Amino acid sequence: MKKISATYLFFYSSFLIVLYVAVFQEKWLLVYVKPIVPVSLIVLYLSLVKKINILFPISMITILITDIFIYIDFIKYYTIIAVLISIFYINCVLLLRRFISKEDVKLDRVISPPVLISVTLIGYLIYSITELALPKVGDSVGAIVLIVISLLLFSGVCFFIYVADRFEKSIFLFIATCCTLFVDALLAINELYYYSRVFTVVINIAEIVGVYFFTSFFIETKLLDTKSTKEKYF
Repeated sequence: MKKISATYLFFYSSFLIVLYVAVFQEKWLLVYVKPIVPVSLIVLYLSLVKKINILFPISMITILITDIFIYIDFIKYYTIIAVLISIFYINCVLLLRRFISKEDVKLDRVISPPVLISVTLIGYLIYSITELALPKVGDSVGAIVLIVISLLLFSGVCFFIYVADRFEKSIFLFIATCCTLFVDALLAINELYYYSRVFTVVINIAEIVGVYFFTSFFIETKLLDTKSTKEKYF
């Protein structure tokens, strides 16, 4: 029987604590328990990734602070939340930069039907999220533009790495992107229009699953073609 390492046990425990609070306790208590999750992922990353990039801990700390503001008062601190989320997405893009090879940037891949369909769907979803948020936070147009641009960039990079299919576990980035888009859409509905405990539970599950798979990509990925190690990266 395979033993669960202490680092994974820490993450699983933090996930269960957040889930318990989201289901059975008041939402504001998430301010105190939700930060445990990004801390556990930092521990997981530092313990299992050989080549450490300081941007990962910074990204998780950014999410930690973002969650605190979300559960204190989403509308009041929306501008701060949008800026922090944008910083998170940009840091994630920088983390993924070394996984994009110059050889992958080919016109036939960029304009292939799957990519065009996915870009259209992602663009429509982001447009819908923006349309939902704008009437409620109209005085934060700049913050909305910032988060839309960074979200598009993050989604595009993750999907591009997945389509290029040069690294094992690239499907993890696809899952992380789907979770991100889903969370952003449902969070806007839950905080601005119709609050539901069920939505809060689903949002927390999807967010934690997303960041977990994003973290797991760095832990488990490797080149499918060893010859690619000789290529030059951006």
